[in-house]
Amino acid sequence: MPLIHIIPADIQHDVSKGTNLMEALRSAGIFLDAPCGGNGKCGKCTVTADGAEVLACQTTVEHDMQVLIPEGKDLHVMHEGIVTDTHMDPLCSGPLLAIDIGTTSVVCFLLDGNSGKELASASSLNPQTAFGADVISRIREALDGKLEQERDAIRQELTRQINEVCGKAAVDPADIGLVSVVGNPAMQQLFLGISPENLAGVPFAPVLTETRTVPCRDVLPVCENALLLIVPDISGYVGADTMGCVLSTRLYEADDLTLMVDIGTNGEMVLGNRERMIACSTAAGPALEGANILFGMRGADGAIDHVTAAENGFSCSVIGGGRAEGICGSGLIDAVAVFLEAGLLNKRGRINSTNEIDGQRYIPLRDGIYLTQDDIRQVQLAKGAICAGVQLMALQLGKEVRDIKRVLLAGAFGSFMDPDSACRIGLLPEELKGRITTVGNAAGSGAKLMACDRAEIDRVRELKDRIEFLELASLKEFSGTFARAMNFREK
Repeated sequence: MPLIHIIPADIQHDVSKGTNLMEALRSAGIFLDAPCGGNGKCGKCTVTADGAEVLACQTTVEHDMQVLIPEGKDLHVMHEGIVTDTHMDPLCSGPLLAIDIGTTSVVCFLLDGNSGKELASASSLNPQTAFGADVISRIREALDGKLEQERDAIRQELTRQINEVCGKAAVDPADIGLVSVVGNPAMQQLFLGISPENLAGVPFAPVLTETRTVPCRDVLPVCENALLLIVPDISGYVGADTMGCVLSTRLYEADDLTLMVDIGTNGEMVLGNRERMIACSTAAGPALEGANILFGMRGADGAIDHVTAAENGFSCSVIGGGRAEGICGSGLIDAVAVFLEAGLLNKRGRINSTNEIDGQRYIPLRDGIYLTQDDIRQVQLAKGAICAGVQLMALQLGKEVRDIKRVLLAGAFGSFMDPDSACRIGLLPEELKGRITTVGNAAGSGAKLMACDRAEIDRVRELKDRIEFLELASLKEFSGTFARAMNFREK
């Protein structure tokens, strides 16, 4: 039985001969980023095995092997959310935990049980990225026998975060009273160890339909005396994280027609006001998280995060200030906006340039980083899905896009993205320019509210019945609206 020596973690781990190296590392508790789901396309799982760089997902262990895991980059995660007055009436006494399990990142907040004050926070990349960048990839992997691996990966990471925040604040995890968790339906079910089979086919019915509490020790033993609050999903693809956003933004109290958008691998949106609210999910794909883009990466050191026009080309801001190693979602949106203003793209997204590499037209940015024709197409698919969703929700409410008075951009991507660039490329309809406000980690803020006040939990039960779900693909107008929304407005 071959032995793999993993450094710098200094782990020695026996595996069966012929085991895939990615699987071997997972079984040793090492979860590499694999946005492509282990198909050998993204190159993110590169490691050094016996002195040679290899893709872990494409390598088998045939003999004893030394594997060097590259140093990870710090992911820039949005902690701050919208500030809402908090009334303290928690379900349980003791310190409180609020957790936001995102597809890309995970954030844990420790709160004082008497005041609601944040005592400490921790964040990290969701270790389930080892099973794919997007929800669909992780569902597929879970149904292919990896459910327990995905469940254990997120529980181990949350246990680490809980120990970290409790250590910072000198709190005993055994004293935690309530743990409030939000996430999209797939992230919640994988965390709870529930098969996501319901999310793999029509009618995509949600499993978590009621607010309830269970002993936390059955899921996160580190909080042995706490209750775990399970927040219901709005639909199969609009989850408790969106519920948290609605709660913290107080969208349900708005007089004006308000749009809340959380853009990630899925674009969850809610449009409405105190009279009526409608929600939908769009399959934006992982491009805006850096996947399926040739030089795409997450918002970490080395990523181009903003692009502006310059006298002799483009000026690129790089996270960390060093050499550019790739481009993240906010930089991607800026770049396409700048290309459009420079006349480098036509309305259908074709690059107006004769520069070619590997048979594709491309536009150079900086330090050898460039965007290809395929990259532009990925952006068009993402922005077309989101823009079409906004238009069709307005139509269902008997309104027009121009009737939307406020736009609330939630999540890390929305907070770092330039709203003007988003409107310039049509990610959001251009009529909404000047009406956009960022609200940070609104899902996490909602989880905090529910941890602190039982009245907010009751409000979630009410909102579950009030928010209507719109299945975009079922609308006869969807295909035409989506096709038109993929186009750009030329200069």
